[in-house]
Amino acid sequence: MTTVEFFASLKDLGITIWIEDNQLRYRAPKGVMTLDIKQELVERKTEILTSLKQAKDVMGDKRLVTDVVSQKNVKSISQEEYEKPSQIELWPSLAEFFVYDDFLYYLLTNDRRRNHSYKVAINQLVKDKVVVDIGTGKDAILARFCVEANARKVYAIEMSEKYYNSAKACINKLGLSDKITLILGDATKVSLPELADVCVSEIVGSIGGVEGAALILNNARRFLKEDGVMIPARSVTKIAGVCLLDEFLQNPEFTEIPAYYTRKIFEQVGYPFDLRLCLRHFSKSSIISTSSIFEDLNFAATIEPEYSHKVNLSILKDSRLDGFIVWLNLHTIEGEVIDVLEHEYCWLPVYFPVFSPGIQVSQGDKIEAICSGSLCENNLNPDYKIEGYVIKKTGQKIEFKYYSYHYKMAFKQTLFYKNLFSNYVLNSNINSSVTTSKR
Repeated sequence: MTTVEFFASLKDLGITIWIEDNQLRYRAPKGVMTLDIKQELVERKTEILTSLKQAKDVMGDKRLVTDVVSQKNVKSISQEEYEKPSQIELWPSLAEFFVYDDFLYYLLTNDRRRNHSYKVAINQLVKDKVVVDIGTGKDAILARFCVEANARKVYAIEMSEKYYNSAKACINKLGLSDKITLILGDATKVSLPELADVCVSEIVGSIGGVEGAALILNNARRFLKEDGVMIPARSVTKIAGVCLLDEFLQNPEFTEIPAYYTRKIFEQVGYPFDLRLCLRHFSKSSIISTSSIFEDLNFAATIEPEYSHKVNLSILKDSRLDGFIVWLNLHTIEGEVIDVLEHEYCWLPVYFPVFSPGIQVSQGDKIEAICSGSLCENNLNPDYKIEGYVIKKTGQKIEFKYYSYHYKMAFKQTLFYKNLFSNYVLNSNINSSVTTSKR
């Protein structure tokens, strides 16, 4: 049993554990905390503290979690102190798969910087308006922000029955059921009792369109009046060349929490594959080129779900080119931008390991490429491709082509992925179903 699975078993028993004041603490219903469970907590102490500290670091909160609870009547197990990890962490691209759980929703709900940027837009646009919230989630957080900003009415759509029920309980507890009407169903199929003035959503991933935002929000325009507006207003995903640390490239691996979600994705899709990869603790000092636009989605108009365009990058220093970093700049409203390289958000930059091993480049070398996105076989989530040339000052051209698929059955196709999954053993219980994120 992994630590994450152990957390889940504790939660099923009603046992809550978290870090507070650098101590591991628990709370349990009377008679549930047996000697065997206490012994396992002691034996797993180091890995539990490490995993909880990692999760707490993701959220930037002072407490964490198998659930967040009152600080009263708690017992201390031990006291440990950890420094914030600085090494790069690999994570799967989560938003494009329907693997969201209580932990991931907690990250979204408690991403303070993300919430601030959404509030800037919401506070300017929704007063006395009718709002539709696409994919409201278990905490209905954006719908609640709209009520706080004095929206007249909010229709909040949620596809998952489990999280619809969670959102309903949350809304009832807060006394907001007269302001927020929950609708259970697929946002592309449900209807509203009236047209809305504003559509608010968070259907963007680490690459803006990876979750199917183009098609879903194109469809959502039917909810809006002729002069209706979208929040966010625009998603711009940028690209630049990078040189990463040797120790990371030589031994890429997932820590336990990202590995847990990677397994969930493989189980959901039905097979292992070279899934898109995100980087935590990425340093901008690793960028070695100018940047350009990889993808641009303007939600103020109908979006083309497929595209192809040229990018030109210049190498800024003598270095090694390992691949490209691709990162989100989300404009919730004009003048308010979430840049995921400036601060750590619930979104992470995506790494394309195009050159494995890397190639030596010099200041003044050029990269000419075509970036393209096309819908995969489910006609919702995009596959991406970047192809072109590294053009050396000597005139030498180095050709490259890289595909980043949503869920194509392609496994260990490059040296980087072979190293990453070198110890992966296929689980014979993996089924053949495919479920992708669709709000």
